[in-house]
Amino acid sequence: MERIPSVETVGLVESEPVTNRSVERACALLSAFTPEQPRLTLGALAQAAGLPKPTAHRIVTTLVATGFMTQAEDGAYGLGFRLLSLGAIVRENLDVVRACAAAMERLARATGETVILGEADWAAREVTIVHRVDSSHTLSVLSPIGRRSAIPPGALGKALLIGLAEAEAEAVIAALPLSAETDRTHTDPFALVAEIRRFRALGYVVEEGEYLADVSGVAAPVRLEGARPVAALGLVGPSTRLQGEIERLGALVRDTAAELSA
Repeated sequence: MERIPSVETVGLVESEPVTNRSVERACALLSAFTPEQPRLTLGALAQAAGLPKPTAHRIVTTLVATGFMTQAEDGAYGLGFRLLSLGAIVRENLDVVRACAAAMERLARATGETVILGEADWAAREVTIVHRVDSSHTLSVLSPIGRRSAIPPGALGKALLIGLAEAEAEAVIAALPLSAETDRTHTDPFALVAEIRRFRALGYVVEEGEYLADVSGVAAPVRLEGARPVAALGLVGPSTRLQGEIERLGALVRDTAAELSA
């Protein structure tokens, strides 16, 4: 007679994570692309995903056939057109984007500068740009949607830190690699801790050439729920144009972020 599994056994089986190795490998290959490396050779893809080259080739061939990757004449691979529509669906339906989009439009009209929204990934200690409203100026700063960066450098990362309790912010900073993006990037954790304390009192942070040379920005944390900020609202532009305007722009971003958090 067939044995009927117990409730405990069923619960145990259902609670175990169910994964598919081929899907995991395909995701690893797709995740190898970055804004800095939008085209990769098969060898580079295999290395990034930790796969043997024949295995990577088999999966990449399927991804190309289904439109999730493309292959150029020189043999290099890139992300495919199918991801464009999927990415747009994701971006437009993110809770944080829906909550902040209208306020970002108002802030961009009031200042004429590029307004960006970065969503926090606290587990990875990263921030990803999920929405942007472009500047009305011919000379503006391009911040690609989907770009990931460490917390910090940059205004978005520092804004997330001032949204934490002091002890937690110091613990996060102590665990960060703090690699230099420019010659002005903070690489001394003690100096960064002191700066975060000072900016926490202001309610916004300032960045001047720390992530990109000759680019300045201001940002403030956004809380939709929970103790930690879920995102950072930022405004960026050429340093020459923002010079002398930082305090005014910082106050605008801080007040907008506070309204969204409320």
